[in-house]
Amino acid sequence: MVEIVPTIALFFFATILEIGGGYMVWKWLKNHKGKIFGITGGIILFSYGIIMTLQPENFGRVYAAYGGFFVISSILWGYWIDKKKPDRFEIIGSIIVLIGVTVMFYFPR
Repeated sequence: MVEIVPTIALFFFATILEIGGGYMVWKWLKNHKGKIFGITGGIILFSYGIIMTLQPENFGRVYAAYGGFFVISSILWGYWIDKKKPDRFEIIGSIIVLIGVTVMFYFPR
């Protein structure tokens, strides 16, 4: 059985890297931040790709499950960083995604 705590920690670390790097690139292009924002964001996004290789499962399963962590973390990022309160449909959708991730990645085969 896959060790649950380490895989969840890797998913959340990868999520912070991907959303943080993407956010920096977004700010660089949308808000005309300096090039250093874009370059730093790109390096962080590259690091995210490396972290994902540390997961013990195959590529398809890892990235499919990661998608769920990304959805939930993006909603939280928007709430904490952009101060955008999620509506009930974002919350319901996130719960559905979390259930799907749990079934995909952690149910015994």
